Amino acid sequence: MAIVNGFCTLAEFLALHDIDSVNAGDDAFIEDAIEQASRAIEIFIGRQFYASTETRYFDLPKERRLDLDKALLSISTLTNGDGSTIAGGQYNLWPKNSQRHWAVVLKQSSSICWQPGSSGDTESVISIAGSWGDLDRAGTDPESVRLTETTKRACLAAVLDSYHKRFGKNDTGSVQVTGAGVVITPQGLPQDVRDILSVLRRMV
Repeated sequence: MAIVNGFCTLAEFLALHDIDSVNAGDDAFIEDAIEQASRAIEIFIGRQFYASTETRYFDLPKERRLDLDKALLSISTLTNGDGSTIAGGQYNLWPKNSQRHWAVVLKQSSSICWQPGSSGDTESVISIAGSWGDLDRAGTDPESVRLTETTKRACLAAVLDSYHKRFGKNDTGSVQVTGAGVVITPQGLPQDVRDILSVLRRMV
C-alpha cells in the first residue's frame, strides 16, 4: 500500500530500528501503523501537519480582515464575492512573520473592498484556493523543519510501540496483575510519544 500523508516512511522506520523486513505482510502492517500514528498525532494536537491543496469559502467580512477557519500556508487564487481576482499585492497574510496564517487583511493602501455576490449574497462568497495546513513538510525554513522532525520522531516512536505490541512486547515496563493472575498492559500512547507531543503542543 502507499502511505497517505504519513509523517515517516517505511524505509525510515526500518532503517532507524534496524529491521530487515522482506515480508510483504509485515511491511503492510508497518505502513498502516504509520498512517494511523500520523492521524492520531494530529487528533491529539488538533493540527494538520501536512499541506493539502483545496478551495475554501468564507462569508463576507465586515472589516478589511477576513478570518480563516483553518491554517493557511499560501494562496494561489483569492476571489472576491463579485468574481474578481484579488492580486497578492493588495493584501497581507496574518500573522506576517509565520509560515501559518489565520487571516487575510486587505492593505490600507488598497482601493479594493470585500464584495458580496452578484445577488447581494454574503454567505460563502469569498473563495481562497491555496495550500492549507499547519505544515508544509517540504518546507526548508527553520519552523517547518522543526515541526517536520518532531512529528516524524513522534510517529516513529508510536509505530515502534505498535510493532512491538504485535509480537507481545510491552515497552512501557509497567503492567498490572489482577488477583486472578491476569496481566494487563497499559493502554493508549506510550510515555515517550506523549513526551514528544507535549513539546509539539508548545511549538504550535
